Amino acid sequence: MITKILQKNIEAIGSSAPFLLNELLPLNFEEIGDGIAEEIAASGSRDIYFCHDNNRYLLHSSYDPAGEAERIVKQAPANKDCLFVVYGLGLGLHLRELKQRISSGSKVIVIEHNVDVVKYVLGNFDVSDLFKKGQFLLLFGDQEQLGKMNAYLGGLNYYTLVHNLQVLMLPNYYVYAKENQAVFKQITTLLNNTFIALGNDLEDKFIGFDNMCRNTEAIMSSNSIEDIKDKYTNVPAIIVASGPSLDKNIEYLKEANGKALIIACDASMRACDRHGVRPDAIASIERVEPTYSFYYKDRTFPEDLVLLGPGSLWPAIYEEYPGKTIIMSRNNGGFEQLWMSACENFKFLGQGSSCATVAFGVARAAGCNPIILIGQDLAYTSGKKHSDLTHTEHEGANDERDSTTGIYVEDYEGNLLQSSYVFKMFKEWYELNIAQNRDLKVVDATEGGAYIKGTTLMTLREAIDRYCQEPVGKRLIDCLPDQRPGEGASLKKYEKLLRSLNKDLGILRKIQKNTVEHMKRLSEVDKSLSEESSEEELITAVRKLQRGDKIIRQIGEAGSAGDYFTPIIVPTIMEVKRLGNELTLENVKRNCFLQYNLMFMIANSVDVINKEYGNAQEILTEKRQQFKSAVAE
Repeated sequence: MITKILQKNIEAIGSSAPFLLNELLPLNFEEIGDGIAEEIAASGSRDIYFCHDNNRYLLHSSYDPAGEAERIVKQAPANKDCLFVVYGLGLGLHLRELKQRISSGSKVIVIEHNVDVVKYVLGNFDVSDLFKKGQFLLLFGDQEQLGKMNAYLGGLNYYTLVHNLQVLMLPNYYVYAKENQAVFKQITTLLNNTFIALGNDLEDKFIGFDNMCRNTEAIMSSNSIEDIKDKYTNVPAIIVASGPSLDKNIEYLKEANGKALIIACDASMRACDRHGVRPDAIASIERVEPTYSFYYKDRTFPEDLVLLGPGSLWPAIYEEYPGKTIIMSRNNGGFEQLWMSACENFKFLGQGSSCATVAFGVARAAGCNPIILIGQDLAYTSGKKHSDLTHTEHEGANDERDSTTGIYVEDYEGNLLQSSYVFKMFKEWYELNIAQNRDLKVVDATEGGAYIKGTTLMTLREAIDRYCQEPVGKRLIDCLPDQRPGEGASLKKYEKLLRSLNKDLGILRKIQKNTVEHMKRLSEVDKSLSEESSEEELITAVRKLQRGDKIIRQIGEAGSAGDYFTPIIVPTIMEVKRLGNELTLENVKRNCFLQYNLMFMIANSVDVINKEYGNAQEILTEKRQQFKSAVAE
């Protein structure tokens, strides 16, 4: 039975973080296990204990819980927006004390490892006031469950506070030291990678945008990732990457033909051809011309080989590819929204930033289990970047590496291997995805390179013998229906895309107008401030600065067009938050300077974006006309 208190708490938590309802609602709150215990103290008060490793620990101070709560949070910064990670839900006393102390712009992630504590507290104590506004977020469970919940942090904009990170802990939660360290690493890794993923410059975004325009017909004719959803449930998949260790074991891979869903990275196809391996699909991700020249141009591919990739691939790849394709959106927003809204077959899939992670995302969507990785070194194994079988001259010498990065990763024996920032990012992507999919078994049969946490280590020989013995009975292409939109449907899609572009252009004009006006206002504010400025004058100046927030919100609501500004807005927000909330002349003037620079960049970026949108209109209009002409013939 759900009590009124429990219902109120669940509604408050779910109102700002709906994804948590998927974890809370299945819990049986009537059955609280031995993870928590009660005891009546000599004073007559009720002491509550949490249990860990057959030992009991007080969840709160037995004699002065209010004083304990004050001591826990007394060092928490009060005049700066911070991201707090708090270990232990407790009875909520320390959280309520923290709420009174911190700034309204701060965020709090509460980590509770003991699910019985979550059941007990939510069922007996009203903590709804903490969670209903979204400032506090409750994450709970074991490492795998926490990893699954952490995946949603990237969409909550917490990354703007990652430089102001503060850690608090209930006194007895030192017993979870190992678990605390693991979840803290998960959180910081995800938030840092989320921030970095926003950092593509305008030129890089424009390349992707231009490619998407030119790939419109290919997107319309592509199969959807939905076409293969769960079609390979519990069938093994093998992802063939191009790391140096591929040379060790690819000779065995032929034995898995027809007994696993085999997906090769584009760089690995020549190695597969040489060893008689018949992949079901080839995965690609790069949006620049060299990928086409070295892996696709003048190549002959089997017609039953399915090409997997995002909509932003170099256009010649899709234009010349002879077989079927599954084209997906890399982002659940940005300019790809235009095509997702116009083309129902174009769906978002979390696919990371490498060919191998694209393949992994597809295998996961198909329901494959286990997923076996080979050639996924993610380090300079034996001083090499890639397998000799897959390396091409456009990548430079195979032993050429950046020795200045200082990036190292551990192998499966704990030895340090030189790696790169990009390789490390791929490794962390795997680890987060493995943590989020508790029922998925990932086997690392690379036989070298970095240790990917959460994987099971095997040789490829062992993995094939254990998992790849039964014929699958179908190729991936057999799951893909013909996808040829009718003439009328295609023309409607072109029209919808062009209308969306026109709408975005109108939004951009308004943004630029408001930005220029705010720049004038900021100049006036800056000139009005001096050492003699009173507190009242500083408050007036801050109110004028806050009008810039409306422009940022307008950009956030601008749909696909707003995504272009994210890489310049987020660093500015982070710099402003670093200043803190103390009302001083120095802080106000610095804030004014940062805002003016931001508005200047936005205003000038609009001119560049308008030009690219104009080019997009020309491309789509020409494509539409070509399509009409082809139909008429």
